[in-house]
Amino acid sequence: GDEAGVVARKAADDGFDVVVGGGDGTVSVVASALVGHPDATMGIVALGSFNNIARGAGVPETLDGVLELIGDGRTGMIDCGWVAREDGSGTPFFEAAGVGLNAIGFLAINLADRRGLVPGIRALWRGLRHRRTPMLLTIDGREYRIRSPAVTVSNGPYFGLGFAVSPEADPTDGLLDVAIFQRMSRWDVLRHFLAVARRRKRRDPRVASYRARRVTIEGTRRALPAHADSVTIGTTPVTFEVRPGALRMFRA
Repeated sequence: GDEAGVVARKAADDGFDVVVGGGDGTVSVVASALVGHPDATMGIVALGSFNNIARGAGVPETLDGVLELIGDGRTGMIDCGWVAREDGSGTPFFEAAGVGLNAIGFLAINLADRRGLVPGIRALWRGLRHRRTPMLLTIDGREYRIRSPAVTVSNGPYFGLGFAVSPEADPTDGLLDVAIFQRMSRWDVLRHFLAVARRRKRRDPRVASYRARRVTIEGTRRALPAHADSVTIGTTPVTFEVRPGALRMFRA
């Protein structure tokens, strides 16, 4: 659950730096608890399969490398993405958020984990039956009407299974990277995700890229599933913002 976040926040309140060892799920819980803390500095000992947050933030993935970094006291600020809600609250994310087919895939994985493989496969198959879906995107105040199976909004260069959908995304530049899969079928999108898994970079002219501080996505015909850092966050409309310099980290 969020126990690691509670421990981390208490430690930061008491004046300690916080070092978390684990994969992206554990790191995200701790980082979320420390976002905006005026005195917190977080270190990462990357122990996961993909270590998207650590790698994207310039943290060494070797134990010797990260311990040397922490021992030297080298720090820097990183941004976080923010799922903004109408009541003024929100949820941070550090890898990427998305709407459409990619969100359906993560929903299916989570469902399979909770209820078994068959319900997960059924959810994925229902999602694959949907073709390009009309959406209204508002990117820094400018509207775009599109038909696309999926849109991703990245804070860092990698998410999920090391997907390099926006490999140029920089978690220190104060911007989110938006990828729109246009003129692509749902199968084209799946093939693209498989091609860029495990940090493999691939450019496709059908993937349109934008950079923005605020992105709102609406489904014009029906509500669409959304996720942030591989966790379902409900359905559209959703608004994503960037919080520049939201977290101090030990980083190169």
